[in-house]
Amino acid sequence: MVRKLSTFTLLLLGCSVWAQDANRHQAGEATIERVKALRVSSLDRDLPEVTLEFFLNYEAGGAPIQWEMSDCLRLTRSSGVQETKSDTCVQAHVDLKDSRSATVVVFASTAKPGTAAVPKILSVSVTDTNGAIHDVPRLHDLPMELHRPLPKGPRDLPLPAGATMGERLSVRNS
Repeated sequence: MVRKLSTFTLLLLGCSVWAQDANRHQAGEATIERVKALRVSSLDRDLPEVTLEFFLNYEAGGAPIQWEMSDCLRLTRSSGVQETKSDTCVQAHVDLKDSRSATVVVFASTAKPGTAAVPKILSVSVTDTNGAIHDVPRLHDLPMELHRPLPKGPRDLPLPAGATMGERLSVRNS
């Protein structure tokens, strides 16, 4: 009898954990959908009245966007003491066709119960072909950064002024 009771208790515990994970997943999907539907003009007043999903899709030339929810840690100062809070962020990551990528992180909700969170941009960055990450100051600067021509390689650079003909040939043939 004790064995059946313990098995039943474990089964109930497993079901409750599964139900909590399912609810957390549904809440996460709802948060991502809410961020996708945000008007970019509410995040940056210099942008038009289009959704964040449309804006990123348009500026990335239709490249697939990977949306993911995560905890974002913010340091706040209260009474001179630093404390860490776990808030919810949504990250949109786009791999561009030219081997670069862009990432936009949006603060979506606060861990503080009973507090309404106003979504805001936490970071915008572009990773270039060399893996260097460039922070973009504001969301409306992202299109300029995405459409900037790629830097030319050393073979495409002009030869230094005053180079001799032999130096020019050796540089071109290397």
